[in-house]
Amino acid sequence: MFSPPPPPIPVAEVRGADQITGSELKVGGIASKGAWQWIGPDQASPLELWIPLDLLIGRLGFQRVGGGDDATLEWFGNRAALATLAKRSLDDEVAINAAPWLKRVNATTSRRDGVLSISLKAPRVQKLRQGRGSTAGRLVLDLTGPALMQRQNDDLLLGVSITAVQEVQLRRIGLQVKRERQGLRLKDSADRPTLTLASPWRIVIDGLSGSTPRARSSGNAFQAALLNPEIQAESRRGLVFDVRTIRVGVKPVRIYRAGAPFNSRSLVLRPLAARGAQTGIRFLRQLAQPEQALLAVNGGFFNRVRQLPLGALRVDGTWLSGPILNRGAIGWTPGKRLLFNRLRLDQVMQVKGGRRWGLGFLNSGYVQRGLSRYTRAWGPFYKALSGEEKAITVRDGVITDQHDRSELNRGVPLSPGSSLIVSRAGAPLPAQPGDQVSIRLRASTPVGEQPQVLAGGPLLLKNGQTVLQGRQEGFSAGFLSLSAPRTVVAQDRSRVWLMTIDGSSGSDPTLLETTLALRQLGMLDALNLDGGSSTTLLAANRTVMTGRGVTPRVQNGLGLVRR
Repeated sequence: MFSPPPPPIPVAEVRGADQITGSELKVGGIASKGAWQWIGPDQASPLELWIPLDLLIGRLGFQRVGGGDDATLEWFGNRAALATLAKRSLDDEVAINAAPWLKRVNATTSRRDGVLSISLKAPRVQKLRQGRGSTAGRLVLDLTGPALMQRQNDDLLLGVSITAVQEVQLRRIGLQVKRERQGLRLKDSADRPTLTLASPWRIVIDGLSGSTPRARSSGNAFQAALLNPEIQAESRRGLVFDVRTIRVGVKPVRIYRAGAPFNSRSLVLRPLAARGAQTGIRFLRQLAQPEQALLAVNGGFFNRVRQLPLGALRVDGTWLSGPILNRGAIGWTPGKRLLFNRLRLDQVMQVKGGRRWGLGFLNSGYVQRGLSRYTRAWGPFYKALSGEEKAITVRDGVITDQHDRSELNRGVPLSPGSSLIVSRAGAPLPAQPGDQVSIRLRASTPVGEQPQVLAGGPLLLKNGQTVLQGRQEGFSAGFLSLSAPRTVVAQDRSRVWLMTIDGSSGSDPTLLETTLALRQLGMLDALNLDGGSSTTLLAANRTVMTGRGVTPRVQNGLGLVRR
């Protein structure tokens, strides 16, 4: 899920054509939740078919290659620059028109009673080839045609047909495989890098060697995680890890939750963030493993197209990303209770001891007119995020360089100890090379003074009272009324809780229903984090729950980490 949504991108209106929307997809016969929009009167051949980018990647095997404005979307030989594709928002998910992509590979589409069905005839695997030398961890499947490729929790499901001999060959190279009616299941392989190619048709899977040994999947993911020896050991020390169903009015709501005592000697709450640069998104497991997180959920909002953070993220006293729109956030010192409140970060630059200039945002993918500041925590360099930018570099209190649009488009290095002040949409630069300047930061609430900070929004509970005021935090009315899977961080009198929530009977909770459910559980403070397709709960390196049944990539997370 991504918020706030980008400015609306004009989409040509299709006059006189039916526009049908739905909330469920069947891909290769496997159902999952997800919004879609079909334009056109024909029930088997849409003029346009808008599907969220996340579902195209997770359910069909589309690949995003590269980052930023240079990113391309690829699927079996078809390629397009992501920045050039028309986009629209469906239930706060970024969607593109998939109709031309599906037609090129002769995929079958149909719609009925709010369900979109997509299928491809399963090709045969003609040959299996494993790389050598530096590519020894690569597996190539030569196919008779294009195939669906789905990521289901921790597994990779390929819509292909293999022989018994080929199954044995896959097992010999260390893959856990299972032939099913829908195709070939590769267990615990959802986070392996993959690629689809044409002329000839191929699926390429990397990461077969040099990886961490993977736990064998068996049975229900939650039950398997519950029986994990590390989870059981922590349960004896006070960890609560369970799933509960409660009713909010007439709606049953299912809550997966992990709660650790504030005084735990073995687990500590920690933000999970990429090292080195904030651009890019990753599987939650890729964020959790370096920190040795026993339990983890996805974190704050991000721009899924640009893959940039949209909210506060502070790790060990360093602002990787600053707050936006006075949104709800948590701040904490390890081992102590969390602080919950809305948060702004006021930055002021004073030039030559005189005029003061407000610097709107710090290390943020939230692009607005005015001034923003970027430091080495953003990454090794900064590339322009909008069409009209200029900038100055500050080092040791002095403006050392001025950068024009062409330099920013190429990328300006961000060295340790320096700041880049970026002007957008014609805002004047506040100083010039040689000027002496000072920069002051002040958090609007004590939340921002803590060494660890993570923002989401809206704030749901504070001191036991409902404080859901999403419009004040810059969320749209549509977002606030949306029913969707949720990720929440909360606390009661004795524990900090990481939770994922969905509707056990098919209808997911609204933010208000989520708040009421948390009050039933006795929570005192609670913050909504990114939800929808981003919702993920990881336990002992096993994906226990995802919001749409698709293993998503996210920008950051929140984990209970082994001390």
